[in-house]
Amino acid sequence: MPMLPYPFSYFSSIWGFRKPLSKRFGLNWFQLLFTSIFLISLSMVPIAIQNSSQETYPLDTFIDNVYAPLTDEAIMDLSENAQSVDGKLNYAGTKNQQASLLIGPSPSKELPKDLQLHFDTEELIISKESKELTRIRYHAIQTESFQSKEALTQAISKDWYQQNRVYISLFLVLGASFLFGLNFFIVSLGASLLLYITKKSRLFSFRTFKECYHFILNCLGLPTLITLILGLFGQNMSTLITVQNILFVLYLVTIFYKTHFRDPDYHK
Repeated sequence: MPMLPYPFSYFSSIWGFRKPLSKRFGLNWFQLLFTSIFLISLSMVPIAIQNSSQETYPLDTFIDNVYAPLTDEAIMDLSENAQSVDGKLNYAGTKNQQASLLIGPSPSKELPKDLQLHFDTEELIISKESKELTRIRYHAIQTESFQSKEALTQAISKDWYQQNRVYISLFLVLGASFLFGLNFFIVSLGASLLLYITKKSRLFSFRTFKECYHFILNCLGLPTLITLILGLFGQNMSTLITVQNILFVLYLVTIFYKTHFRDPDYHK
């Protein structure tokens, strides 16, 4: 049977319990590197889809204790005296000048050192350590948002995410790519190195590090495809990484049970 061209040759080697071992010679280092990047990219597909479909993301994951100024007293005051209509904030109360919570126009252009939420007429300005962190225009933040802290924080997070969606999504995808890539190379290189170390014992058929890495990539193909499918059903990143690692180990153990990592014509 003629050998399939790359990348079809790789996909033909990830099925069953003997092919991953027997087909560990066909790819060169460039193809192995490309395959590694491809497998990481496959793992990222569900994360990218999830990011593109979500409508909000919690702001407090980026700014620690950002909602601390929204005390029960502050929420009660806002619910009684604040109205947000058509992107404009109207405030009829008198408790608008506080160090951590400012409502209405600011009497000073100087930003405070401590965290401050400034509900200005047309936007929410968040600052800390005398630096402006973000400006959030009022869209999801409506009059009814001031009725509870939960409703207000959800509205703030939604407006912040919608107005910075491209940058936040890019940051999340890059962060997830780094974690998936780090996990992938720790697993693949670590497992390959362990197999390569055994070559002196002559217990297995592996002779070069390239053979070991090729074999490990073959073993990672099927777990990655299964992880991709699970991710399309909304599983989070940590779950996907855990499932991929568990499936890889189970697949590797099963192949060892079937082949003992030896070719049919292997002699010590």
